[in-house]
Amino acid sequence: MKNFKDTYNIAEVDNWDSLKGYAGQELAFGRLMLCGFNVQRNLWRDAKYDGIFVVDDTPVRIEIKSSTQNDFSMVGGRRAGEQIDRNAPSRVQPISRKDADFGLCVSNIDATCWFLSIDIIEITKRTDWKEHYLEKFKEKFKIFLTKDLIGINAKDIAQGFLKKNINELEDICKKNEIVISNKNKENNFQYPKEKIFGESSIRKEIIVDYKNSLILDIWMFLYNRI
Repeated sequence: MKNFKDTYNIAEVDNWDSLKGYAGQELAFGRLMLCGFNVQRNLWRDAKYDGIFVVDDTPVRIEIKSSTQNDFSMVGGRRAGEQIDRNAPSRVQPISRKDADFGLCVSNIDATCWFLSIDIIEITKRTDWKEHYLEKFKEKFKIFLTKDLIGINAKDIAQGFLKKNINELEDICKKNEIVISNKNKENNFQYPKEKIFGESSIRKEIIVDYKNSLILDIWMFLYNRI
C-alpha cells in the first residue's frame, strides 16, 4: 500500500494528535465498507466500542485502535474531560468482551488493518500489540467468512467461544480437524507462544487452562486458514 506519511499535517493544524485519531477511525470504516460490510458508527465518544458492522445479519462490535508507529495498546476505560477527578483510580484495563467483539488495529501510515479477537486479548492478558506481534492477524477481513467450516458460523466468529463448554469446543476441533495443543488436558498449560506471535520474542509465558487452550487453538486455526 502507498505510504502517505509524507503528507502528515501539511496544513499544520494545532490539534493534530486528536485529528489523527479520528482519521484512523475513518480509514478503518472505509476498509470495512470496501469489503461490502454495512457499517454503523457510534456517535457517542465515550461508548465502549467505536462502531458496528454486519456479517450475515450478525452485528460485530469493534474497538478501533490507530497508530502512526504500528504499535497498538488494546486497553479501554481511559478518562476524558475536565469533570473527571484526576486523583481517582485509573479505569484503564484490557479490552474485554463487555467492550467489543474485535479490536481493529489500523495503520495511519498506509491503512493496513489487523483484526484481533477479544477472546485472544482476554486469554493472553496482553495489552501491548506491536506490528511484529500481529503478523498472523494482518488483513484478515475474511475471518468472518465461514462457508468452509463445520459447526462455526458468523455469530460464533463475532461473539467468540468463551461461553461455550469444553464438549462443544472439542466437537468443533474434531469436526474441523483442528490440532489440539494441550493433548493431556492440563489446567496449567504453557501455550506455544509462536502459534500466536510467530517467531517474535515474547518473554511472558501464556499459561492457560484446558478450555482456554482449546479456544486459542480454534482461533489460530481460523486465522491461519485464510
